[in-house]
Amino acid sequence: MSYGKTVEEARHELRERMEFEGAVVAYETALAICRDPKASATAKASAINSLLRVAGHDGKPGPDLDKPMEEMTYEETNALLDRLRRREAALNESEPDVFG
Repeated sequence: MSYGKTVEEARHELRERMEFEGAVVAYETALAICRDPKASATAKASAINSLLRVAGHDGKPGPDLDKPMEEMTYEETNALLDRLRRREAALNESEPDVFG
């Protein structure tokens, strides 16, 4: 069965969806667990820890977004490039197409 995409294109699309949609679902689920009066203390603690860790409140140093590019490692440069590409894609999706 072909969907008009290469395997790599399909994998890329899936990774993008998992990164964005998956993150939103995970965030909303963690919040719902924290707010659920019937959720166990263990479930709430796990959800709280996950939210704090992702938000960078885990005591570990976060990425230095003001670091000059020439001082960045290969991994930091790729992470920055990925963030910029995602931001550009989000901006392109939100802009109306005046030509079509």
